[in-house]
Amino acid sequence: MKPSDISEIKKLYQDNLEKCGIDRISGCYVNGDKHIVTKFSQTFMLLPDEEQYKYLELFRKVLSGTRDKNLLLLEPRRVHGSADMRCDEVKLLQSLIDTELKDEAVTDEFYQKVVENFSYLDNYLILIAHQNYDVPGKTQDGIDMEDASEEVFRHILCAICPVKLSKPGLGYVATEQMFRNLVLGRIVELPMNGFLYPAFIDRSADVDRVIYYTKDTVDIRPGFADAVLGSGTPLGAADQKENFSSLISDTLGEDGDLTTILGIQDSLRTLVAEKKVEEESPVLDKKELGILLRTNGLDETKVKAMEELFDDSFRRSAADDDNLIGNDTAAEEGAVSDDTKENVPARVKYPEDVPVEERIFVASNLMSGRQLEVKNQDFSIKIKTSRTDLLETKLVDGMKCLVIHLEEGVTVNGIPVQF
Repeated sequence: MKPSDISEIKKLYQDNLEKCGIDRISGCYVNGDKHIVTKFSQTFMLLPDEEQYKYLELFRKVLSGTRDKNLLLLEPRRVHGSADMRCDEVKLLQSLIDTELKDEAVTDEFYQKVVENFSYLDNYLILIAHQNYDVPGKTQDGIDMEDASEEVFRHILCAICPVKLSKPGLGYVATEQMFRNLVLGRIVELPMNGFLYPAFIDRSADVDRVIYYTKDTVDIRPGFADAVLGSGTPLGAADQKENFSSLISDTLGEDGDLTTILGIQDSLRTLVAEKKVEEESPVLDKKELGILLRTNGLDETKVKAMEELFDDSFRRSAADDDNLIGNDTAAEEGAVSDDTKENVPARVKYPEDVPVEERIFVASNLMSGRQLEVKNQDFSIKIKTSRTDLLETKLVDGMKCLVIHLEEGVTVNGIPVQF
């Protein structure tokens, strides 16, 4: 999934109504009790311009965010032993495209599947756009040839948006030239989840993959993705970083000195930088992580210890509502027994394995950004990743010390420190 591919489709949802290519939108408004309040389906271009712009803003958000954090490339499962190897979930998505959102039975089936599998305690709106994009050819210099379309990319884009009450307050009423108490209304907010099917890969439709959007990088709703898109999901970005840190900590043990830890972070940054030119997302499976550890001086005993711990690092976060004890919906449906609830804290997760094929760490999710944080319970120090050479650990008069090689310009709350 290249950033350039995402950007190309995202441009369709800018403010040029003539070029957006959306021919129809459908929607389903669901309340907090999982009851459908209303549904609609209409030709997009017949809407007032102001409303079209608002819809474009919502759809555009589904293609926003950071790759491998907010935007995930998922591969729906294949059904072997049949002529058509697509799973039922993908067949339904394809039916939405083929019927151009005009078949009420098809859209209703999709809505019902979402309602049954989307865990949310407030009102929300399911929006679907059907769109045709004439993919322009490109010259060798990368210039679009508007009159040389290579393919028509037929697809749907789905956005699931919270619907919240507007805030109460005084507002100006022009007809009265007075400020009055405004009536509360329901406002559609930016999407929390969504997807593009088929995925747009190398400037072409990839019917075997889906681009999935999640606003929350901790709880990526794996149950929803499995039930609606027919796909397993990796760990969320936040969970990957946390679990990777635990894995490295357990592997290193007493050998986890500052030099080794900084070396691992530097190796991750180098790996990401090397692939950035190719627009690829470098990943670490068990084998690749072993190579990275050997590069940083770990012996085979440590590498073997990592390999034994690797699979256990892929557990869902406690933020995944489907795995939380104390979830009212889960309790009502009998997912958690009364006996079990008495013996465990209120927000403890049940471990749920990530599918084997998704047991990989995305390198960009594991490394620090431009700054590295060094902290304990009493202090927190941030340093540029390019200047970690200024740090070292030492025993000074028998005390464990973090030593920072200082240069000019040291201040405390803006006050210069003299040496």
